[in-house]
Amino acid sequence: MNWNYQRMLLSTFQSTNLRNLLQTTWGLSRKEVHFLRINRAVLINGHYQSMNTIVRSGDSINLKFASPDFSTPIPSFLPDSAANLEILFETDDLLIANKASGVKTHANQPNEVGSLMNHLAAYLNNTSAHPYNVHRLDQQTSGAILVVKNPVLIPIYNRFIKNKVVHRTYLAVVQGKFSKLKGQISLPIGKTSFDKRQRVVNGTDAVPAKTSYRVLQMSAHYSLVEIQLQTGRTHQIRVHFASLGHPVVGDPLYNPEYRTGQRLALHSWKISFPLPFSTETKTITAPIPERLQIKNFN
Repeated sequence: MNWNYQRMLLSTFQSTNLRNLLQTTWGLSRKEVHFLRINRAVLINGHYQSMNTIVRSGDSINLKFASPDFSTPIPSFLPDSAANLEILFETDDLLIANKASGVKTHANQPNEVGSLMNHLAAYLNNTSAHPYNVHRLDQQTSGAILVVKNPVLIPIYNRFIKNKVVHRTYLAVVQGKFSKLKGQISLPIGKTSFDKRQRVVNGTDAVPAKTSYRVLQMSAHYSLVEIQLQTGRTHQIRVHFASLGHPVVGDPLYNPEYRTGQRLALHSWKISFPLPFSTETKTITAPIPERLQIKNFN
């Protein structure tokens, strides 16, 4: 299987060498650039050139990738029903899905079905594309999630996420009212000795974690907060707000007032990301589910 890209550099493009364009501007990994070079699979205006060649506005860049360039060219997710799948945005290269609460991002066992990636495998089943997850949402967290359609883009978006080029905004209903309407939580998160699922502030092997928030609405006993993650630790939002005495509503792990049957009131609301091999950035918003409407909380 091959993946081909052709891009015309915009008139506003600042001249640079080809290697810098591929690695710094477009986010390709060194390994991908190496494959392009040794296979002479990168062309400038139809001709192979060295990685030190200066590219300028108006130049046409062609890239060609092949299955042998990647250790896992095709993922192993089994196709499942796509009947309830909601796609918020889609191109030939990627899509943004609106994951439902209670659905896993990906399967964990060889023959497991029912996850978002299984549903996307069914959705893409009659095309040349396949779903590859580059980040995840907890099973009970709903909302926007980015999925790429070929292995070329995996290291690119891994790098974008690591370098905070991809921005995710969450909404959560938490217990209690805030005295400050915005702030930053900077508390390290580590593991616990009593439950392998749980995390805790200053736990074992704790790593730095930062969360910014802004209170949007408050009722008598609850608050709707907008949240930005500066780091991406396991259960970061849930652990940080629980540590402040404001656990997320419906959280069975960190909210002592959790009631059986409640859904986690945490939602991936917006995601901003650059389109591949482009300077264009998109922001996609997932509709706010009913369980996060503050009017429903007294």
